[in-house]
This record gives sequence, C-alpha cells and structure tokens, in this order.
Amino acid sequence: MPVFQIGIFALLAVCVFLHKSATEHGDYFTLRAVISCCVFCLPLWGLLQLATGRTSSAADTWSATLRWAALAAVFFLAGMVITRPGQHTSREARRAFLDLFVWFATAEAVLCLTQIFTSNGRVLWLFDSGYPDVYATFQYYNNYAQFVELALPIALWRALRARGNAWPYALAGGILYSSVIASASRAGSVLCTAELLAVLFIGLIRWRGANSGAMSRSSMTMLAIVPAIAIVFTMVVGWEHVWLRFQQHDPYTIRREFLVAAVDMARERPLTGFGLDTFPSVYPRYAVQDFPFYVNHAHNDWMEFAADGGVPFLLLILMPFLCAVPSAIRNPWGLGLIAVMLHACVDYPFPRPAVSGWMFALLGLLWAARRDRTRPVTEKEVA
Repeated sequence: MPVFQIGIFALLAVCVFLHKSATEHGDYFTLRAVISCCVFCLPLWGLLQLATGRTSSAADTWSATLRWAALAAVFFLAGMVITRPGQHTSREARRAFLDLFVWFATAEAVLCLTQIFTSNGRVLWLFDSGYPDVYATFQYYNNYAQFVELALPIALWRALRARGNAWPYALAGGILYSSVIASASRAGSVLCTAELLAVLFIGLIRWRGANSGAMSRSSMTMLAIVPAIAIVFTMVVGWEHVWLRFQQHDPYTIRREFLVAAVDMARERPLTGFGLDTFPSVYPRYAVQDFPFYVNHAHNDWMEFAADGGVPFLLLILMPFLCAVPSAIRNPWGLGLIAVMLHACVDYPFPRPAVSGWMFALLGLLWAARRDRTRPVTEKEVA
C-alpha cells in the first residue's frame, strides 16, 4: 500500500511540473468539474473526521485518507496525461493506454491460469500463500475477477473495432474470460458473461445502424468469433469448480450478517460515520452473529462507505461512478466500471489499490472522453 501511494504522488509531482497546461481547460462549472470536486473531496472527508475527532481509529482513518488521496491523484493523472490538444491526439493516447492495460491484464490472466494448475498455492511458485490457490498477483479470487472485469470489455471492444489486427484482442478476451471461470468467482463469472453479451449486443446494434462503414463486415464476423473463442478457452480450463460453487444452498451466507451490521452502523451515525476504514474495529459491537474468523470488510463497499463515512461520503463516491454510466455505455470499453460497481455490492474492490487504482484511471478516461465528445474543435486543432 505505501509503495502504491508513494509512486502515485511522485508521478503526480512530475506530471504537474512537466504538464503546465493541466489547469488551462477552463471547465470550472461543468459536470466534469463537479465530479472532480467529489473525487478530490474523498480524502478531505477523512481529514475532516480526524480534525473533528469523529473516528474510532485515527490510525486507520489516516491510512484510508492517504489511499483516497492516491486514488484521486490517479483520476487526475488519467484526465491530465491522456488528454492532449486535439481530439485525434487525445483518442490515440487513450487507445494506447487501454492497449497497454489489456496486454498487462492478459499477461496476468496467463499467469493466473498457470499458477492455478501448477503452483499449489505458492505465489510465483516461490512463496507459500497459505491458501490452496493464488490468482496471478492476487490472493483473493474475487479481487482478481474484478481486475479482469475492468480489462475484458476493452479487449472485446477492440476485437470488434480493430481493423486488420482483431485476432490478438479476441484471443486476449478469451484468455481473460476463461481465467475468471477458472478462478471460480461466482459474481465475476456472471458479470464477465454479462460484459461479453453486452459488448456483442452493442456491437451488433452499431453495426446494423452504421451508415459510414464504421463497423466493417470483418467486425460482424468477430461478433461470432469472439464468443466462440471464449467458450473454447473456458472448456479447456474447465468450468466444474465454479459450477460447484453455484450449487451452494445460500451463496450470500455470512455476507448477510456483515451487511446487517453495516446498516446498523450507518443508522447510528448517518452524517459522520465511524471513521474511514474503521469497519473491522467497530464491527464487533454490531455483530449479529459470532464467527471464528476476522471480519475485515462488510463485503458490500457501498454500505461500508455509509458506515465508515456516513451518507455524505457515500454520495461523494457514488456520484462520479453513477454519472459515468452513460459515458461507459457510449464507450463500451468502459463497461467494466459498471461491472465492478455491481460487484462492489457483494464484495470489496475499492480497498484494493490493484483494482481501485485501475477503476479511477478508467473513470478519468471516461470523463476525458466525454469532454472530447462535447467540446468544439478549435481552429488551431483543425489546422
């Protein structure tokens, strides 16, 4: 965690120093400016809790404040570095960043599949994790699935839109999808399947409605090939493990009790919460059932935000992501953000920087794409 924060803050300092035009956009009263204010207020809320003594654990809240500050910096950097003068240059920079993310995620998926079948729970075959399986560089299968949920729509959409080099993206999509099935994450399997169907549906609609040839006949071919590749890869790695997990009588067992405790905590302090990241220390007072293990999260990030920061903090984090949903639908490479938002209803992607860092990067890219779509092109850019 400190490495992530130090790295982001150092990168922010360098980029602000080199990118002097970062504040010259002039969109102070736009929706994007309001959303940016919400994101930048997330760490300020933790500072306010600390200043007013409205936290049950100052150390935990300090740690959370630094994490939210780093995530806000990721959002700022994504909008600042990717955006360049001129819409075409901005799109090219955004496409290059998304491509790098896809190939990085595909490498993680290959590592995940290899480790599942050969590592016997040892991280990189070297360190014993204490668990029967590890998932690339993730110890928890749901966090790994959330990471893939962000990358999968990018690979699928690039497979449909790329001209002449669609096959690598289709193969990447198949590897990413099958790795989530192999990880046996139930929510991840459902959401990745929904992403696959959503991308294909949007691609079909745009192909049928395209008048300028934006979706070529090769793209239509990919509409059939992409799901076929995903099915083949899934058959190879096997789906039996995740199918057995779906057979559980009550898949929401244990999580339900955590959620009830989080709701009671939010009711107790609806305006201020108990302090960011204090759920584990406060939970025992509101537990409805004793469990023989440590409860680290509510397994519902949205309810945990309300318990830790109160309803105002929940709204601060909810607004930027909800307002980005239309942009994610217009830009299907961003559909993973919607998937992880839904996954956060039954798990905890936000506290994991390896997931939430990419979430805030994609959030920044979506808002930058929205600005490129709405702002007029200047005479200088045309020239």
